[in-house]
Amino acid sequence: MKRTLILVGLVFAAAAGGCVDPKERFGRTWYIDGAGNWGFGVVEVPIGLEKAGYRGQVSNHHWSLTLNPALDQTLRFIARGGGAVLGDEITAYLRRNPKADANIIALSAGTGVGIWAIEHVAPPYKVNNFIALGSSLSSKYDTRKALKNMKGNIYVYYAPTDPILQGPVRAIGTIDGTFDDAAGLVGLHGPGARGGRIKNIAWKPKYAALGWTGGHVDCVNQRFVAAELEKWIVPHPERSPRVAQQAEVSAAQATGIPETIYNASDQPNTGPR
Repeated sequence: MKRTLILVGLVFAAAAGGCVDPKERFGRTWYIDGAGNWGFGVVEVPIGLEKAGYRGQVSNHHWSLTLNPALDQTLRFIARGGGAVLGDEITAYLRRNPKADANIIALSAGTGVGIWAIEHVAPPYKVNNFIALGSSLSSKYDTRKALKNMKGNIYVYYAPTDPILQGPVRAIGTIDGTFDDAAGLVGLHGPGARGGRIKNIAWKPKYAALGWTGGHVDCVNQRFVAAELEKWIVPHPERSPRVAQQAEVSAAQATGIPETIYNASDQPNTGPR
């Protein structure tokens, strides 16, 4: 097993290499696709953040070794290996840019990769915010280790109607190897949730107008990213409120429900702290 993990690390490290993007001084956000890395959100997430005024770099972290969702979900050392490699990459980034924010947006099994990446970040460096979408991580997962390596929050968008989490994931287990309800169905409620830094956000009718109908992968479309997810990523001085406001007005018109840009309990990212 040790040799296998070393091999996995070498493969991921080779894939992670490349030139430094000048945008990274404005912050960096890693997007992690789900099991199989079939490309859901790989194009849409960067476009959505750019439309919302994000000036930082957006990177896609490819972690699958099989391109087979069922194998990636059950051969869990793959996801853990991908998380360890990403944790090293984030540490190196923050070492180069100690005043910048590092964020993660992850989908489905990619949320396991994301949480393990955060756990693997070397002190004193800390991830800013983590957005979990359609998470196949256990709803009882202990987030305390990850939160120690974060300065912001974990935002969990969940929908009880998610067909993948209600079906296949119940049969083969969560990405961390349990048969609990997935966090993408009910939110994250394990150890660490009482501290107030786990923000569980349930599907709302207004989200349908932004393209998230409560399904498994439609939450990574660019409209939803630009109008909703960006508020946890785009630093306040660089925000483009006009984009978010226009999208929110469209949602309100489509649903017939008047909405403000933010809920009273939602506090947008105000940049490095």
